[in-house]
Amino acid sequence: RAAGWKLLTSSYDTVVRLENKGLFEKYAVELGLQEHLPKHYTSAESAAYPCILKPPTGEFGKNMSIVRSPADVRVILGDKPPGDTLLLQELVPGRYEYSTSMLVLEGRILDLVCIRYEYDAEEYVWPKVKEVGKRMDSVSLDHTSIMSCFLAGYSGFCNFNYKIAPDGGLRIFEVNTRVGADFACDVPREKARSMMERLASLAP
Repeated sequence: RAAGWKLLTSSYDTVVRLENKGLFEKYAVELGLQEHLPKHYTSAESAAYPCILKPPTGEFGKNMSIVRSPADVRVILGDKPPGDTLLLQELVPGRYEYSTSMLVLEGRILDLVCIRYEYDAEEYVWPKVKEVGKRMDSVSLDHTSIMSCFLAGYSGFCNFNYKIAPDGGLRIFEVNTRVGADFACDVPREKARSMMERLASLAP
């Protein structure tokens, strides 16, 4: 602020419980909203395969692997249980993945924009897959309401990455508490500009 920057910030705890995938899953359980995330497993034997092993934090698919049996999990984790260094999570199939960027003030969604990406495979770890299409898409009121439940106390930009299950339900993979690459590169400039201008009007 002393340098003239405008800041719209959230508490450390609020940011971490969204950014860390393990803490985010626990937060979903606390809220009774775990059905809107992929299933998480605490042992290789209890999982329904295929699954994904992924770190609780990180970007660009680093250290993520598709596993198809308890033996696959043990090859990667050895004797360590899932959750110590890598999370064991249901693999949600589907060629379409959604990225919704939001401008949020104290947990209230002020504006949002969604990009739907299409890939050339049903099962994949991004970015090790070919993108074959992308377009702006709408977000239903039901899905917006569910996502807003996770944002108590949050202010600023954030980004939800998810798929939509065959039953129409959300399967939220992660929340990024920042401006995402989709917003920076794929959202139409007029829409991005209007959201950034609204952000500038909010920051003290």
